[in-house]
Parts: sequence; C-alpha cells; structure tokens
Amino acid sequence: MDKAAALPDTPAARCLTELTALMAEATPERVAAYVHARFTASYAEREPIDRRIAAFMDWKLRGGMTPAEVRASEAHRIEVVAVQPYTEERQIVIVEVEPHAPHFVSTLAVGRAPLPALVPSTPDQHVADRFIAYVDRLAAVGLFSGAVLIARHGGVLGQKAYGLASRDFGVPNSLETRFNVASLCKSWTAVAIARLAEDGCLSFEDQLSAYLDYPDALSAAGIRIKHLLSHTAGLGSYFTEEFYRTARHKIRTVDDYLALSKDQLPTFAAGTAWKYSNTGMVVLGKIIEIVTGETYFDHVQRRVLEPAGMTRSGFFELDHVNDNVAVGYHTFWSIKGPRVVNNLFENFVGGCPAGCGFATVGDVFLFAEALKAGRLVSPTMADLLTRAKPELGAPDYGYGFSIHPERALYGHSGGLVGASANLDIVEQPHGWVIAVLANDLGMRTPALKARQLIGVTVDEAAAGRAYVPTAGVTER
Repeated sequence: MDKAAALPDTPAARCLTELTALMAEATPERVAAYVHARFTASYAEREPIDRRIAAFMDWKLRGGMTPAEVRASEAHRIEVVAVQPYTEERQIVIVEVEPHAPHFVSTLAVGRAPLPALVPSTPDQHVADRFIAYVDRLAAVGLFSGAVLIARHGGVLGQKAYGLASRDFGVPNSLETRFNVASLCKSWTAVAIARLAEDGCLSFEDQLSAYLDYPDALSAAGIRIKHLLSHTAGLGSYFTEEFYRTARHKIRTVDDYLALSKDQLPTFAAGTAWKYSNTGMVVLGKIIEIVTGETYFDHVQRRVLEPAGMTRSGFFELDHVNDNVAVGYHTFWSIKGPRVVNNLFENFVGGCPAGCGFATVGDVFLFAEALKAGRLVSPTMADLLTRAKPELGAPDYGYGFSIHPERALYGHSGGLVGASANLDIVEQPHGWVIAVLANDLGMRTPALKARQLIGVTVDEAAAGRAYVPTAGVTER
C-alpha cells in the first residue's frame, strides 16, 4: 500500500481531505447533503444527484481513496494520484474550489492513472496464482461477478468463477456459464470477414456500394470494407431513440438493426478519422449475409466459433430456453439507496454483429489460441487484423481488434448494462492470454491488474479509445 502523501494547507487541499473522508464513509444522505452544502450551485446542477451518489458509493466499495502523490498544488486547485485500498487502483483526482471563502467546490474530477509497471521475476504459475487471489479479494467485497482465465503459451494456469448467474434463484456462476461478451464479438465478425477475403469472396478494398447502398448510395460509394473494420467509416450507432422505443423482441435480424440507424449519415469522410461504430459492424454482418447466402449468425457459428472449438458459444435468443446463461445485473443509486436491476429487458434478444454474443471464459481463450495458431485465418492475415491502422485514422485499432500502444497486446473489450468482457492477447511479454467475463460492469479492474502482474510495462494509460473503458478524467 502506498504511503499517504502529506497535503499542503490550502483551501483546495482541505476540501480534498473532506472529499476523501466522504468517499470512505459515504451514504446517499451524506453525499446529497455535501453536494448541497459544499458544491457551487452551478456545479451541483451539472450532474443528477443520483449519479454523484453512485460515484461516491462505488469509491467507498473500493476502499475510498488515499492521496499518494501530489502532482500539482495551488491555493484553489490540487491534483493528486490517489490509491483505492481494496483494489489497488490508482486515480487522478482534481479538486478546484472558489477563491473566496467558504471555498465551495467548483470541480471534482476523477480519472484512471496507470498502475506502476512490474517486471515479474517469479514463475508464471506464481503470477497466475497472484491474479486469482486478487480476483478472490474483489469478489469477496462485491466488486466482481463472472469468470476469469489466465494462460501462457497455450497452457491454462488459473481459471475461476465468482458470484451468481441468477440472483433470483441463487445459481452460482461456473466455468461453464455463458456470459454476454458485449463488443468482444466484434472480433468474431472481423475474423469472419477475413476468412471470406482469404477465400477470394471479397476484398478489404471493396466499396460498400458493391454490396448495398447504406445509408445511401453516395455514402456507400465512399466507404470501403477496411473502413468498416477499423471504425473509420464515419458511421454511428443503432442505440437511437427508436431503439429505446422498440420492444426488444422485435429486434432480431441484421436488417432490424440496420433499420434503426438508416437515417444516420457519416460524420466524416471515410479514412480520415476514428469513431467507434456499432453500425459499421452490423453493416459488415449484412455483407456476410449477401456474400454467403447464410444468416450472419449461422455463418459465424460455422466459420468462426466451431473451428475455434467454441462449443459453448453463440448468439442465443434470450426469450428461448438456453442452458447456463448468466443474467446481467447493475446497481443504480439514489437518495433512497441501491436498486439492483437485471438486464433482461435492457439490451437485446439475440445479439448482432456488433455485440452480445455469449461465451464461456474457456471458449474466449480457445478463440485467442485458434487465432494465434492460424486455425481461423493465416498468420499473415491475423497479423493484418491485429495491427493498428494509423493510415486510416485508427492509431489504436486494427480490423476488429483494439491495439495497445506498441502492440504490447491486442484483443477487445465490451460493456453495457449487466455485461462486460475483456480479452488480452499479449505480445510484450509474449504468450499470455487473459480473459475476463462479467455479468456486471466489473471486468475493468481485474483486466488492468492482470496486465500489471504479468509485466506489461508499456504505459496502458495511453491505450486506445475502445480498449478498456474509462480512460480520461470525468467530473463528478
């Protein structure tokens, strides 16, 4: 545990001390009272009180925050690196106060700071054991529900499941539980496209207009398959007002998803910038259907999941009977306290090319190994998919894979209400694979800790916009 830093005697530092004390002992009533009494009126109104309560209650669950390093200090502004005792996470905390007494809070900003790099000198099994022990501690305080796996050079060194797949019936998660992997299955879509390219059925240079005019003929003529794969096509997302107005059971096919964003024109010329796009991946799914004559779901099952040995994975219609599928959960906070909801009516009935397939943690590992071994695409193609495309405006994204700086690792993450997932295929140091699947939003903390424990020394704070969520600083 880092030693607590000595804080200066300034209005901003005294306010930081108040706030860290509140983080450690928060209740909804105390948070609401503090915001009302100590925030400026304009800053208090910037976010709903429920979101502020949720942030403080989450910080409390992680042990609060202990300032470990003062990065900058002025009378009315202080910036520190703080450590969260239960999780060992590090956060940048910025507090600004008004210059005149009583120095109301005008800014509270919190953002992830990188964990200090480690270079393990212990055997691989010891590193894996430390990771599993760390996740044990997270689960014991309610910070993780799901399954994790850590492996090196094709050998599984540790895997374990935690929490409940069904809180209604008390059913525990197991290593056979299928979790919603959210956007992680964008990589499945990319591999399916790559296999068709290697078969000569399409080219990454093909114009979208060769297959369909979406969202219109002019836009489709300027977009190529490579832009869709790298999120550089300028397209957006199907999470539109119509999506939230539509009963989920009515959204099942690729065409159903495309209809939700059919009026969204590209926001920039293809290949000139980067914008994470769910719609772009759905368009790729439609191209697969046009080229193969199969449904996207059948094709990915046959050409990606089965060859990888992923016998427990797929796209399941959740209004049907499916064995051992985890229900997702999320906790909302208000002045009245916590409200835990499931995601049965929140997201999708059957998933789509952009997300919400289901997999076991072991199957995600098998996907990584099959990709590395050339069983899904050739080694040359795998290398192409998993390298960044700065020439297209994607400095930290390849074709369906997020790329860590210096390609220390690649993979994909995903998250939505009641589901989060992360796959790391590590090159520096070589041979590690870490899979983290959760039926809540808890995947980030173990994923980042695993990187530290195995010795990824490239600064993860510089990682891409899509890789592990919550880079950057957020005001609270």
